[in-house]
Amino acid sequence: MGWDVRRSSWIAGVVVVVLSVVGGIVGLANSDQWSSSCSGGVSRGSAADDVARSVRENLPSFSEGTSVSVEVVDLDACAEIARLDADSGFPTASVVKLLIAIDAVERSGGDTADGEIERMLSASDDDVASRLWTANGGPDIVRRVAAKLELTDTAPPRSSGRWGSTRMSASDVARVYRYLAVEADADTRTLLLDAMGQASGVAEDGFPQHFGIPGGLPGHRWAIKQGWGSTETDTVLHTTGLVRGDHDFVVVLLSTWPRDTDWAVARSALTEAVRSLDGIV
Repeated sequence: MGWDVRRSSWIAGVVVVVLSVVGGIVGLANSDQWSSSCSGGVSRGSAADDVARSVRENLPSFSEGTSVSVEVVDLDACAEIARLDADSGFPTASVVKLLIAIDAVERSGGDTADGEIERMLSASDDDVASRLWTANGGPDIVRRVAAKLELTDTAPPRSSGRWGSTRMSASDVARVYRYLAVEADADTRTLLLDAMGQASGVAEDGFPQHFGIPGGLPGHRWAIKQGWGSTETDTVLHTTGLVRGDHDFVVVLLSTWPRDTDWAVARSALTEAVRSLDGIV
C-alpha cells in the first residue's frame, strides 16, 4: 500500500511537470510579443524628414504621377523617425481589414470565429472581409473605429459596398498599429498580430504579399498588412506593419502609381524603399 502511495505521488508529480512544460510551450507560442508602452503623444525625431526623403529617393520608379506617404515610429523611444506627407489620405485597399478586424473582435463578445479573422489578415481573404463588412454595418465600421482611435484622416468609402475605397493617411495607419501594440487587450493583440506575423507569401487572390517590409527587411520579425488594388485613375500599393529590430517599429508606406504601372515594378520599388530603412531599424 505504501508503495502504491509513493508511486501515485511520483506519477502525479510527473504529470504536474509535464503539464507545466506543455503549458510553458503553449504560453510561449501564444505570448504577447508586440506589447508596447508607447502611449500618449509621439515625439518628433530631428531627422524624420531627412529619413523620409531618403526612403522616397530609394523608390527607383518614383516619377510624375506617383505619390508616396511615409510614417515610421520607434515604439521603444516613442518617437517618430520618418515622416513624409503622412496626413494625406490614400485609398486603403486591404489595409482597411485592420479596422474590420478590430471592430469585429472587440464588438463580437467572442462570436466572431478566430479562424475567419486570421484568414482575412494572413491570407488577405476578401470574402471574409466582405462578409464582416456587410454583417457589421459597412461604413459604420470605419466611423466607429476612427472615433475610438481618434483617427483624423480616415473616412469611409463613398460607395458603401466598396470597403477598399476607405481612405486613411499613413499617420492614421500608424496610429492603428500603436493601438494594437499599446491599448488593445492582450487577446485581441495576440489574435490579430499573430495572424499578420504569418502572412502567406501569396494572398488568397494570388497576389504576392512579401513585397515592401518582408522583402526589404529580411531577418527581421514582422507583422504586416499589405494593400493592393486599382481605382479609376491609379494603381494602389501599400506595405504596413510592425517590425522588430533593435527596437520595435511601426512602418507605413502608402503609394499610388499611374494606372498602367506594372505590379512587379511597383512591388520592387516599395521593397527597395523599405530596404533603405534597414540601417535604422
